[in-house]
Amino acid sequence: MVNPAELRPKIKACLNALDATRPVVFGKHPLIADGVSEDLYVEGLHGPDRPLVRVLADRIDFDEGGGTYLFSGNRGTGKTTELMRLAEMLREQGCEVFYVDMAEYLNLTMAVEITDFLISMLGGLSEKIEERYGHDPANIGFFERVWNFLQSEVKIEELGLEAGEDLKASLKMSLRENPTFKKKLQEGTRGHVARLVQEARKFVENVVAVARRKAGQPDKKVVLLLDSVERLRGVGDSEDIGKVFKSVETIFSGHADKLRFPPLYLVCTIPPYLTALAGSLGALYSGGKIYMLPSVHVYESRPQDGAAPVPSETGLNAMVDIVGRRFPEWSTFFTREQLLRLAANSGGDLRDFFRLVGLCITEALYQESLPLPDTVLASAESALRNDMPLARDDKQVLARVLEKHDRQLESLDKLPDFARLTEGKYILNYRNGDDWFDVHPLLRDIVAKGD
Repeated sequence: MVNPAELRPKIKACLNALDATRPVVFGKHPLIADGVSEDLYVEGLHGPDRPLVRVLADRIDFDEGGGTYLFSGNRGTGKTTELMRLAEMLREQGCEVFYVDMAEYLNLTMAVEITDFLISMLGGLSEKIEERYGHDPANIGFFERVWNFLQSEVKIEELGLEAGEDLKASLKMSLRENPTFKKKLQEGTRGHVARLVQEARKFVENVVAVARRKAGQPDKKVVLLLDSVERLRGVGDSEDIGKVFKSVETIFSGHADKLRFPPLYLVCTIPPYLTALAGSLGALYSGGKIYMLPSVHVYESRPQDGAAPVPSETGLNAMVDIVGRRFPEWSTFFTREQLLRLAANSGGDLRDFFRLVGLCITEALYQESLPLPDTVLASAESALRNDMPLARDDKQVLARVLEKHDRQLESLDKLPDFARLTEGKYILNYRNGDDWFDVHPLLRDIVAKGD
């Protein structure tokens, strides 16, 4: 029998070490307070090519006068960790870098418009400026600017905010948590987009000037990393989900010109489904492309039509190495072959890999002996699979992906379905030279069997 008193602290240590909400952070002054040490970072996870963030950092170095760059990837690929790595590269190049997590400022399950998006983004930047440099009475924050704008351009009494309140806290909370306020704000500002954009650009110019003055470098590049935008997705029925998808497409495709704030360099995460919904989107932004972070390099190459991908021993071993660095005692619970199995069945999704390991390890207390039996792994895989229910129409879309490893659609009308399946991680994106797609490995057999 196992010894529960001996195992409990190990299980607790494992679950905390594999907390997927805590990214790896870099440098002496990390931009996120609760990240994990860069010593735990594993190089080359996303393939043998040049690191995507190295390419992006070089492009920012080459470009003059500011720019807006789109950064994307499936959920669970490690985007925030890569953003932290990008931040350190940019600081080594002499840039001043700020980080804003839009989850703190925006309701990510509701349709968004350019006005509330800009208010949330620059309100967040305003707070980061004050955190770094202290409060400056001579420089009004963006939330206060928005309040003045609303007083002059919008019927402010209809929004339900009082002048005596803490405006910054009230606006921030209402944008994120009050759907009625958000809807009224959107309705009230639709006729004033140009003015709001003008205010936003004036604010950004002032921010860059402050950062340069504080650094004593008049040409210093100032970069804003905008995270969690890729999490914008609807909840509820297909109509609600479709509204959110469409609103995000409108912002980044229809309002691309309003997301430029020279001389600021803005790196903005976007949902991976936008690559399906908005054709040629990369051409509208700096760098001329979307900087797409693929899933971990768990396959050797893009397979031939109709063939299954060949597992990459290097990539799967790298995923095991991640667990080894964070939780060296993993071999108490798993054989190496079992951990490789979980890595393969995650499809290279780090968040799902950590989840599978966690689901398994919590069962250790109830076993006769260790390592864990394969039945425990199968149960964890089943739990993950159950989060991806399959409708008949979805199976048809996935069957074409399974066959061609590309966006094989009957018509453009099916693009929203492809986008939804990408967002739900039914379809995973890989890169071996060129981008390609495959069905999540836990669904592959189901899809291959058909109805």
